[in-house]
Amino acid sequence: MSEFREKTVSSPDVGEHKTARADPVRTGPLSEAKLLGRRTPPVAAVPAPAPAAQPFGGYQSLAGLLFSYALLIAGNGLFQTLIPLRMLHTGAPTVVVGLVQSCYYGGYLAGAVFNRRLIDRIGQHRTFVAFAAAAAILASAFNVFASPPAWAAIRFLTGFAFVGLYTSIESWLNGTSRNENRGQVFGLYAAINYLAVGSGQFLLRLGDTADGRLFSLVAALFAAAVMPVSLFEGWPVRVKDESLDRLPAHSWRDSLRSMAHASPLAIPGCILAGFLYSTFYSMTPVFLSRTGFSTSDLSTFMGVALIGALIPQWPMGRLSDRIDRRKLVRATASISMSISLTLAVFHVSAIVWVGMLAYVAVTFTQYSLIVSHVNDRTEPHLRVAVSATLLLLFSIGGLTGPAIASLLMTVIGPSGLFVFNAGSALLMALSANRALRGKR
Repeated sequence: MSEFREKTVSSPDVGEHKTARADPVRTGPLSEAKLLGRRTPPVAAVPAPAPAAQPFGGYQSLAGLLFSYALLIAGNGLFQTLIPLRMLHTGAPTVVVGLVQSCYYGGYLAGAVFNRRLIDRIGQHRTFVAFAAAAAILASAFNVFASPPAWAAIRFLTGFAFVGLYTSIESWLNGTSRNENRGQVFGLYAAINYLAVGSGQFLLRLGDTADGRLFSLVAALFAAAVMPVSLFEGWPVRVKDESLDRLPAHSWRDSLRSMAHASPLAIPGCILAGFLYSTFYSMTPVFLSRTGFSTSDLSTFMGVALIGALIPQWPMGRLSDRIDRRKLVRATASISMSISLTLAVFHVSAIVWVGMLAYVAVTFTQYSLIVSHVNDRTEPHLRVAVSATLLLLFSIGGLTGPAIASLLMTVIGPSGLFVFNAGSALLMALSANRALRGKR
């Protein structure tokens, strides 16, 4: 049997490392390369290893990506809140708002299926640029049409674009972080997300939701996101295909089976996180509008709540590098359930303010904890496949969550949103507890 030497291929700009197998040492009449039917390149095709880089490339090398990501998320935060307000202004019923918003996660679902191979083929850099440009076009298109079917199609395509953006970013972050610091990396990533999406809420004050100026602002932010990632250094450089052995394709079934084996929390946790996250972005503006908040107050509330969500991200990530992440998911889900039940009963302005701030601070740490937990148990060459699968599961929850919540809100009033959230958080806590009993 042959012995294989591993070589590290790296980009000095970004510190992205990929492992390639060099020529096998022949110890018999047939090399292992021949037995496996693989074409193995000569050793000279593989560049010499570069010095070890800082974990996840160093903050300086990430500057372009993170700046672009912040612009993108600020625009999407404004877009997510602007859409239900615009639809309510046109007289659309709550159920229609929920269904249109669910189409965003329908696009997420489709994008998670189709975008993975695109990223493998053209690389993360070009994927980001292409989908950011597509999102800018779609934001402008939302203002052109005034019918629910057209809005639903635009939301679907927007979700398709954004899952491509998120997969390209997250697969790189997971590929360049280690188990010892992955929680901190994703804590920083999540903190930037909530700072940007919260800041985007304040942009509602710059125009009337009835006119199209705010949609033009959203499109401008999406287009601007292309600039930093294109002009700054730091995006990982693709290694030429001939420098690496071909690995067999990892199917969706394989990915799901591997994830379920690695952690029983992965599949239910991502779906339930999709429930909780999507209903907040999609239906909280409806809840606040129905309980007496003005557009100005709603803008301030959403901005403060989402910026407040960034505060626990890095501390929670650091804590999760020391404590079992499943225990933290169970604890945060239990707290989310208690707060949701409180908000379902009491609609006094002061209670809504305090309760919602506490709710987002706790609830919005859960997806990062689950992603970090799953990637702790993932082989490096499966990072893109696993990132796409996690987003696929998240999008399933995002697709169904707003629709179910909107039906409950129609039947029992605005409280239906937090009745749904309480049930979802309870299931999350039970799933984490079940995963802990397995103790893998």
